[in-house]
Amino acid sequence: MELYIAGGVGEHGRNCFYVEGSNSSFLVDCGVLASDLEDPYPRLTQQQIDRIDKVFLTHSHADHTAALPWLYKRGFRGRLIASDETLRQLPFDLSKNISLERICSNGEGFDKDLAIVWGRSGHCPGGVWYRFSEGGKSILFSGDYTEDTQVYVCDRIRGISADVAVIDCAYGKDEVSYDAACNRLISKTKEALTSHGILLFPVPRYGRGLELLKLFSNHLSCVNYFGDEIFLDQVEAAKQETFWTRSVNINVSLQTYSGEERGIVFVSNPQLNAKAARATAQEVLSLGGRAIATGTVEAGSFSATLIAEGNMDVLRYPIHLHYAQYLQLIQKNRFTETIAYHSAEFPQKRDRRSL
Repeated sequence: MELYIAGGVGEHGRNCFYVEGSNSSFLVDCGVLASDLEDPYPRLTQQQIDRIDKVFLTHSHADHTAALPWLYKRGFRGRLIASDETLRQLPFDLSKNISLERICSNGEGFDKDLAIVWGRSGHCPGGVWYRFSEGGKSILFSGDYTEDTQVYVCDRIRGISADVAVIDCAYGKDEVSYDAACNRLISKTKEALTSHGILLFPVPRYGRGLELLKLFSNHLSCVNYFGDEIFLDQVEAAKQETFWTRSVNINVSLQTYSGEERGIVFVSNPQLNAKAARATAQEVLSLGGRAIATGTVEAGSFSATLIAEGNMDVLRYPIHLHYAQYLQLIQKNRFTETIAYHSAEFPQKRDRRSL
């Protein structure tokens, strides 16, 4: 097996890894680099694209999937493999979709000669990690991974051997603990509510929003909560324990935001580029409110504009690993070589690895 890094190492986004085995070639993820409008796509040659017979997805977020239409336009006609939940979340219709659960019904199985083991990554509904092996060689991809979750289930990566492991290290050397980050977020949110009365939290369609609502429901009393239709649907679905979510109790009343109310408003568009999300943001700000980003803000987005104007704060809610956690994960497994991905702080030393 041979690994080629087509994106995601030495940068935050464009996550894409090309693996060439003895009997097949496949991708793990196919995302865009939102901060590079001139060159956002994976660094794959046409020869590599012609050889790919399948793409495995770790989850549905755009930095892992948004280059798929580009890949199809370049001639890819293979199979797309992901969890049922991830396939459901994709915003585009792609051919030859195959459920990961169908191939590996109990977390392991085979696709021809390729042995596959997978588990839930804790990052979002449908998010998984993979271990692939063929011909005595093996490689692990953590996907976006966290063990610090209130809502989502993580099957911890433990005692696993691999020749190469590509591991999430999105927070780099900013090693603020999960508890410290949550305490800061709660404290600053309380202060902002006192000062502004109404706050806007842009969140991904799937993932961090439910974690935030659960955190706030535990620590912020007498607060009104609002959300758009997508967010309300996610909260409703989370009321029952599923394969991807724990049984959680969110003791808040959640309503559709219609303007003028005071409290916390969730919109399912983290960069606020969608017309409806931008309109909600502008309405909240017109009422003297403030916006708070809890994840990465992309250059050129409306969220970035609000930060530049002084109308948005950034208060991280951790959904990735930092360097100390990356090292701890390595110590709990048996990896010959490790590659930190999802961070500009760890530039790649070479594009190609032979396993």
